[in-house]
Amino acid sequence: MEKPWIGIPTRYHPKSEYIGQIRHYLDAILWAGGLPLMIPTMDDRALVAEYVRRADGILLPGSPTDIDPKHYGAAPHEKLGDRFPERDATDFAILDLVEKQPDTPLLGICFGVQSLNVHRGGSLVQDIPSVVTTPVEHSEENDDKTPARHVVRVEEDSVVGRLAGRSELEVNSYHHQAVEKPGRNLRAVAFANDGVIEAVEDTTGRFVLGVQWHPERGWKEDPLSRALFSKFIEQARLRYNQRS
Repeated sequence: MEKPWIGIPTRYHPKSEYIGQIRHYLDAILWAGGLPLMIPTMDDRALVAEYVRRADGILLPGSPTDIDPKHYGAAPHEKLGDRFPERDATDFAILDLVEKQPDTPLLGICFGVQSLNVHRGGSLVQDIPSVVTTPVEHSEENDDKTPARHVVRVEEDSVVGRLAGRSELEVNSYHHQAVEKPGRNLRAVAFANDGVIEAVEDTTGRFVLGVQWHPERGWKEDPLSRALFSKFIEQARLRYNQRS
C-alpha cells in the first residue's frame, strides 16, 4: 500500500542554526503508515505552497515558543514566552492553503491547535496559571521532559470521543497556553476540569482536529493516541488515492 506524505513544519534553533523536528512526531507518522515531509520554517509563501501541494495531510506540531498575540488583537501578557515569527508565518501560510483544499486532513498538536485557532480568528489564554481560576497542573514547572497529567472531559459525539469510546480521559500535558475563544467553524470538544479547552474540531465535516496534549509521546502504549494517528493517516490516504 502506498504511503501518504504528511507535511510537518520544522523547529529552528537560532543559536545552533539547527533545523529539524522531534523524533516522536516522525515515529508516530511512520508507525501509522505515513511518510513525514519536513517543511522548513520560512517566510517564503511560494515555497511553502510547493510543500503543501505535495502533502496528503498536514501535522502542525508543538513548539517551545508562543504565538505573537498581535495575531489575535491582544497585548502581550507578562508571562508570554519566547516568540518565533517564522514559525507563526509558516503555520499561517500552510493554513491559508489547506483552507482551499478541503480534502486535506489536518491534525494540530499543542502549539499546532493554537495556531489553527488563531488563524481562524480565535484567541488564546496567554498564561493559564495567571488567568484561569484554580487551574489544574498543565505543565511541570522547570521540566520540559516530564509531563503533567490531568483528566479531560470529551464530548461523546466528537471525533475524539468516538475514537476514545468514553467521555473521560487522562492526558499528558506540557502547555501554559490554550484556546480561549474558538475560531471560525471550530467546536470545543474536550475540557480540563478547570474549564481549559483541550481539543477542537471542524464543524463542517472536514477532518480538521486539534488537541492540546501530545499523542505523539504516547502512541506506543495509549490506545487513543494510536487511534488519532491511525485516523489521520486514513484520511490522508483518501486524499492520496484521489490524486493518484
